[in-house]
Amino acid sequence: MDMPQDIPRKVAAGQGWQWVRSGFALYRKNPLLLSAAFAMVFGLVMALGLIPMVGGALSEIASPLMVAGFMAAYRALDEGQELELPHLLAGVRGAAISLMTVGAVQLLGALLIGKVMASMGFDAKAFVAAAQTQQDPAQMQAMLNEAMPAVFTGLLLFTPLIMATWFAPALILFGGARPTTALGVSIKAVLRNWAALLVNGLALGAMLFLAALVPLMLGLLVAMPVLFGSLYASYQAIFAVWSDDGEAARDNVVRL
Repeated sequence: MDMPQDIPRKVAAGQGWQWVRSGFALYRKNPLLLSAAFAMVFGLVMALGLIPMVGGALSEIASPLMVAGFMAAYRALDEGQELELPHLLAGVRGAAISLMTVGAVQLLGALLIGKVMASMGFDAKAFVAAAQTQQDPAQMQAMLNEAMPAVFTGLLLFTPLIMATWFAPALILFGGARPTTALGVSIKAVLRNWAALLVNGLALGAMLFLAALVPLMLGLLVAMPVLFGSLYASYQAIFAVWSDDGEAARDNVVRL
């Protein structure tokens, strides 16, 4: 399909903060249902994680289905529709296989990165156990210093994985992209908009940090839906096709 403009579009760095504001504005249109939906999905993910041997893998593979559901919900709100349960099930009812393929890529990538870090001597379970038992600060510092090379290597390897999967669920849901195409285009979009996404990530990180301070994780019931709203807003800014006269063709997105 010939595009009138280059897609994915490059936007100004300041847009990163605007996406958080837009996400919050969309969340305010139906906060109770969005927070309740996140609570239910989070509970389901936690329940899957309790399944012996395969629980964590199932949660990872299913995660793009959750993202797609929230993207569909925010698209409905953005278009002035009433939010209903089918919107949140859009991932399951639509391109479920393609979305789960993205989840499988996330899982395999995480497992491979974990093996690389383990080969460098990093033991996540031992590190968490030492932190929970409040070992001597000098011993903790020594463990931290020993783990730093593996941690930095892990962060370096996780970066392209996050880039590839950041927009992939939305590209599959809205753009009909194949999984491999969605992963590649997502990387291109992040590279072209690294400054805006850095601002966005810092703002979202600060929001999540403050939300985590609220007892019983109640703050996350607001912060996480806002994060998904911000992701939807960034997708719209970078991928939605605009007409030549400057008016938004909001229901028209790149087809891949």
